[in-house]
Amino acid sequence: MIPTDKFFQGENKTHPFFEGWYFKHQIGNNVYAFIPGYSIAENGEKSPFIQVISHEHSEIFYFDSAQLFIEKEHLFIKIGENIFSEKGISLSLTNGNLSIHGTIDYGDFTPIHRTYYAPSIMGPFSYFAFMECYHGILSMKHSLQGELVWNDQPIDFDQGIGYIEKDWGSSFPATYVWAQCNQFETSDARFFFSAAEIPFLGGRFLGIIAVLQIQSEEYRFATYYGAKILSIVQEKDYLVITIKQQQLKLTLAVLQKDGHPLMAPHKGLMNRVIREKASTEIYVTLQKNNETLLEQKGIAAGFEEVDHLHGFTY
Repeated sequence: MIPTDKFFQGENKTHPFFEGWYFKHQIGNNVYAFIPGYSIAENGEKSPFIQVISHEHSEIFYFDSAQLFIEKEHLFIKIGENIFSEKGISLSLTNGNLSIHGTIDYGDFTPIHRTYYAPSIMGPFSYFAFMECYHGILSMKHSLQGELVWNDQPIDFDQGIGYIEKDWGSSFPATYVWAQCNQFETSDARFFFSAAEIPFLGGRFLGIIAVLQIQSEEYRFATYYGAKILSIVQEKDYLVITIKQQQLKLTLAVLQKDGHPLMAPHKGLMNRVIREKASTEIYVTLQKNNETLLEQKGIAAGFEEVDHLHGFTY
């Protein structure tokens, strides 16, 4: 197995280090995401947490290190009584603001295409041991079945769709844009995009990674394939980003809405506050040699924008 495909990265890691998974559950326009993870303190102890973010609010639950269990070669995270796995999730979370109980079962995962050159969405950068932050996509889309009781209100997730990604390393990038959507108006499409300023060998570069799956076709835009951002502009309430890679051109326009606070890692500690829009709208256009292959509106898209990417005014 290629090391970058391992689900658990922190077995022999020391401070500063974090690892977190993003489990998104969508039913219509409503999104319920859970982020189980941990950071490693200076004394070597793992500090587990579960973040909850929805279209209405966000919350974080903290746990003792003894309450964390992660399988090495399979997607299975247990924090307290809560389980996150490739089969689904089982939750029992309660504090003064929020109570969530129930289970959601998952259908088959939709993976991204992998090669030895690009064993993950990180491409050949997967093989470098000194990257500040690594990213992985575990499922672009899968079916949901089950129910959660959210503050005494049942939520039926039958006919819902899910998405799973993860991050690990020492810190999130200082500056980045992230967007994800897997429900479009009339097309079976799944979309992920991220651009970030990446520290590398004493310098920095603008890293781009994007995946657009249309039915069984996959289009990958990435720095390691020669992708470049042509422009980033503000058009009314939308952030519009255009990317070029050989004969392909990708444009995304994301509706910028007020987000909810989310804790993010900085030097291994969860002490940085960012904001995520859990459910917004996005327009994605894909062209090849000026021929439009896809032009669709997506709903319930996730979006994060942290500071401004260097070299662009918007």
